Amino acid sequence: MRKGFIITAIFLVAAYIVMVFWHPHLWWIGLIILPLLVLGLVDYFQESNNIRRTYPLLGRITNLLEEQRHVIQETLLLNRTEGQPFTLIQKEIVYKRAADALINQPFGTQIPYDKVGREWFTHSTYPAKQINDDFRVLIGSSHCLKPYSASILNLAGMSFGSISKNATLAFNGGAKIAGFAQNTGEGGFTPYHQEYGADIIFQFGTGYFGCRDAEGNFDAKKFADIATNDVVKMIEIKISQGAKPGFGAILPAKKNTKEIAKFRDVEQGTEIHSPAFHSAFDNDVEMLRFIRKLRKLSKGKPVGIKLCIGQQDEFERMVQTFAEKQNCPDFIAIDGAEGGSGAAHMESLHWAGMPIIEAIHFANGILKKYGLRDEIKVMAAGKIISAFDIYRMMALGADACYSARGMMFALGCVQSLKCNLDTCPTGITTMVPSRVASIVVKDKKTKVATYHKNTIEGFKELLKSMGIENRKGIDKKYIVRRINENETKTYQELYSNGLNGRKIKSNG
Repeated sequence: MRKGFIITAIFLVAAYIVMVFWHPHLWWIGLIILPLLVLGLVDYFQESNNIRRTYPLLGRITNLLEEQRHVIQETLLLNRTEGQPFTLIQKEIVYKRAADALINQPFGTQIPYDKVGREWFTHSTYPAKQINDDFRVLIGSSHCLKPYSASILNLAGMSFGSISKNATLAFNGGAKIAGFAQNTGEGGFTPYHQEYGADIIFQFGTGYFGCRDAEGNFDAKKFADIATNDVVKMIEIKISQGAKPGFGAILPAKKNTKEIAKFRDVEQGTEIHSPAFHSAFDNDVEMLRFIRKLRKLSKGKPVGIKLCIGQQDEFERMVQTFAEKQNCPDFIAIDGAEGGSGAAHMESLHWAGMPIIEAIHFANGILKKYGLRDEIKVMAAGKIISAFDIYRMMALGADACYSARGMMFALGCVQSLKCNLDTCPTGITTMVPSRVASIVVKDKKTKVATYHKNTIEGFKELLKSMGIENRKGIDKKYIVRRINENETKTYQELYSNGLNGRKIKSNG
């Protein structure tokens, strides 16, 4: 092909010269041919890309298709049961609920019931006639002065900078309309989080963005200024997340704009490192002291931690310390290993951390073992899309849920997987003004609120169909999973009182 390209190039140049000689008015064809030949010559002599070097010019088509492969698959080639990490069926649920559109379909489900891993809930012959539940949960231990009544479905942490200004505004407006909380993510507390007055969960991580000093350590005064704001209802210390548990993070210098630098208390245009560890504490005891400090600085608001569970013994020792010291966080937000929309190390992205189902079950069991289940509320984050997802998490022990990517779909996300490239086609995960402008806040905040409202309504109808009048009736026995071609098991059988054969004894 290399020799063929050179022969073709010589032939085209010669043909062009002859053509222009006889038909001068066709000179403009050279504006098409010559740039393509130049690109081909660049490919011919470059040394970094094998395909382009072997197939000059034609190899660029391969590269283009590879770059757009996922988008092409998602929009044109996949059927409704395919797509990663979310299927078209899952996305359609959000799209239609956000638009308040008809959500049923003819000919029944397209998801095969004989597929290993397929799950379903068991309905009752005698559905409940009404639901006596407000679908809110009071978060705040006995050490908390200002408990917060949270929705069972809230917006997961997505930092300004990782998502755009208009996305942040639309989320804030939707949260205010529907009455759920917006988690800031670890990118600081911005005016966009205050625009419409929604309830806010202020999150910070190891970089202490928004409440850091010049050396990058925790700044108590800056924290207090944020935490005592009326819209801030809870504080969340991010220890790790599902996308990169046990790893730090880097904010590239090119993404550190003037506005981002201002809200994160960093110098514009510099590369910012978020360590894998906190400088404010090194162990469980020190973390408890830090939590007490944050409660005092926030004037008694709930303080919790967010983590992706890794080593099980380590998590158990943490909870044991809470019990021994007779103090604890007000809530634990658990991120499954399948979480995160940003960039991450390949090892952490694919192979680190405990999946959300096992993590929630395990955490619930450990908290019961040490008698802290009533003190500490559990929030689940990890691919929460539908009312069925919420039910699964609650059946395993969660009190409430976070949704990130579900809420992103409500904004119009198409799962292009360009979240970390600043080229998001829908304006959600980009800071490019022309792309950000594609989000019309007035429209999208309504869609976010409508998605939340209809999902809660779907959860209510799900409980009715199971004969359950409120959340107290939620039980693992009502969910079934196909284990193999000929066998199914309930969650009660799969997740009894331990994890992977490990028994958890309760002190209660």
